[in-house]
Amino acid sequence: MSDETHEHCLPGVGRLSYFLVRVVMLLVTVFSVIYFGPESGIFRFVSLGTMVGAVVLDVMRLRNIGLSQWWVFVRYLPFGNLLLSIGLQSAQAGWAEDKRLDRAGWAILGVHAALIVFILFIVFRGPGQMLDLVMSSAW
Repeated sequence: MSDETHEHCLPGVGRLSYFLVRVVMLLVTVFSVIYFGPESGIFRFVSLGTMVGAVVLDVMRLRNIGLSQWWVFVRYLPFGNLLLSIGLQSAQAGWAEDKRLDRAGWAILGVHAALIVFILFIVFRGPGQMLDLVMSSAW
């Protein structure tokens, strides 16, 4: 079965729509905290709305890949939200049938892994070593 026909047979949200809605939710939250401030009532309303919207979006994506909607509670475990988000972005529609990622899923998973390794490298490198690197390259 091709990916296009599979995408339209299952309920929920597809991989691209999931990613784009998450980006829009992030941009709305950032805009509201910059424009209204972190202590405003509007920002509190927007952050509550995006939290509820993220849970609903995750449930819809879980239904699309064929998993139980109870998996959404993984997001409340330490680092669970990161793992759930990467899994939901990587898995294609109907993933639960064969539990194998397609080519795009492996590419998305690879990009996420590279970003995590890069962030850990920057964090554990230390600010002093980064300054030494900049100064040595300038001379």
